[in-house]
Amino acid sequence: MTDSNQEREIIRETTKEVLQAMDIDIQANEEKIESAEDGGEIFTINLKSANPSILIGQSGSNLQALQYIIKLLSYQRIRALNLKNKDEDADKRKMIRINLDINGYKKQRENSLRELARDITKQALYSGNSIALRPMSSYERRIIHTEIAKHPKLSTESLGEEPFRKVIIKMKEN
Repeated sequence: MTDSNQEREIIRETTKEVLQAMDIDIQANEEKIESAEDGGEIFTINLKSANPSILIGQSGSNLQALQYIIKLLSYQRIRALNLKNKDEDADKRKMIRINLDINGYKKQRENSLRELARDITKQALYSGNSIALRPMSSYERRIIHTEIAKHPKLSTESLGEEPFRKVIIKMKEN
């Protein structure tokens, strides 16, 4: 049976190996464990780089892809270890979630998205019109949905197909 400490160690090692294979000079700056709303765990690794822009990419696209690769490799290794240990309950447990950040980019991005949502709230209430935002990742859309949901007169919906899916903010129907 793998415990969360073993899973975190697998994630650390996988992250290190992927970054070494990319020949990128980067260091783990901070790690933290958070509880998810569904009872699972979120393991955040904040990396520090002198040149983060290549790893982050436009609107975080490279960071999202890097996180996805590390997640796939880590989950594959965790499952293999569970099979080796004949852990029959492994599929019933929630997999640890992986959150990779570089130089605090995601926190800064989250703050700017929350600010955008507040500004759009004011615009939508003033004009009474629906407002469509530019396409965003599911992570970014979730932040907008959560922030707009705080306002009783507005609702949101996501429209379009990935990667062009965007949030529409509109007045709630009476």
